[in-house]
Amino acid sequence: MDLSLLKDNLSDYATFGKNIGTALQSIPTVLNSILDFFTGFGDNADTTGKAFENLSS
Repeated sequence: MDLSLLKDNLSDYATFGKNIGTALQSIPTVLNSILDFFTGFGDNADTTGKAFENLSS
């Protein structure tokens, strides 16, 4: 195997490792955002429904 090819492949793996690490660290933030959305969904739906009723009257 050519050493330059090996060097390029290792660089790609280092970049991949850095990117996947960032993505894995973001999972708790994404899950919390989803849970927050569904926690307030009922209140937001009620508020939107009331606002719509006020518009149509």
